[in-house]
Amino acid sequence: MRKFFLLFIIPFFILSCDNTPEVTLKNFPDKWHYDKSTTIVISNLQENQIDHINFYIDSIIKGGAIVNDTIVIPALSHIPLGKHEFIIRFFSNKKFIKEIKKPFTLYAKHPPVKLSFELIQSFPHDINAFTQGLEFDGDTLYESTGLNGASSIRKVNYKTGEIIKKYDFTPEIFAEGLTLWQDSLLVLTWKNGKGFVFDKNSFESIGEFPYHKSKEGWGLCHNEKYIFKSDGTNQLWILDPETLKELRSVPVYAYHHAIKNLNELEWANGLIYTNVWQKNALAVIDPATGQVIGVLDLSSLLKHIKKHPRLDVLNGIAYHQPSGHFFVTGKNWDKIFEIKINWPEVKKENKLPFH
Repeated sequence: MRKFFLLFIIPFFILSCDNTPEVTLKNFPDKWHYDKSTTIVISNLQENQIDHINFYIDSIIKGGAIVNDTIVIPALSHIPLGKHEFIIRFFSNKKFIKEIKKPFTLYAKHPPVKLSFELIQSFPHDINAFTQGLEFDGDTLYESTGLNGASSIRKVNYKTGEIIKKYDFTPEIFAEGLTLWQDSLLVLTWKNGKGFVFDKNSFESIGEFPYHKSKEGWGLCHNEKYIFKSDGTNQLWILDPETLKELRSVPVYAYHHAIKNLNELEWANGLIYTNVWQKNALAVIDPATGQVIGVLDLSSLLKHIKKHPRLDVLNGIAYHQPSGHFFVTGKNWDKIFEIKINWPEVKKENKLPFH
């Protein structure tokens, strides 16, 4: 069997069409994964006298070659995860004879690592706080709470649960996640179409910013260069910290599917940790590629919290840099938990605790 190698990063998808040569494929994969190559066999080429093909991704030409019967597709590592369109054009005697278009989705390279944790200790938490966001500034914990008529931002003594300072939003505001940026506190709203900027010390309101392509506000974090925003989809929106405008988005995918309902966000050691709404688990995202590389099931914490009618799901992640530990809580939980997250070696058989 003759072979050639494409010199570019090209996924290969073909859908047969009427009024065109009967080109067929063998070994065609159902899924494509980031940074992995594959081989596809084409049949009926000699019969149809197809002597050249050109390849495109999202209408951008990626390469072409004189056709034999086997194509080795190099590793896909320079296009974002998610949905794309593949186009292949066939030529015979230098004349174009056929174009085929096919949508495709690129998924993460490996199944995520299943993480474990050690429960270090727990602290009191306001059982009336419908927690949306948590973030540490040294040993001072900032928290945002939601619901119309109950939304607030707070400074909290995490060891005692004491609320040091509090700002209550007006009843039409449903507050969401927060993050600290220099001396400012940025707070999202769910469906009000805007976020707020406060002085982190006085809680004085110093500005607002609108949403653009993202329709809702869920979670915020930053890496000292960019601000990351979730909107309940599988997109991480990247904001300019000076203008707070959305620059672009990064789609988030695991090995077999998109991870939707990204909620509260936390940046730690080059990775983004996120709650997945309605799941008592965290997903860990490589922000450079959008791949989910780790998952952590925290459902065992539920046995330590008080059961009551308003009890809701896990929500709230804060990285405590002095200890290297994470603090997590939930909506209307009576405790906040200090945990140490452990990373084992990669095991391909690991599965997400949410599907």
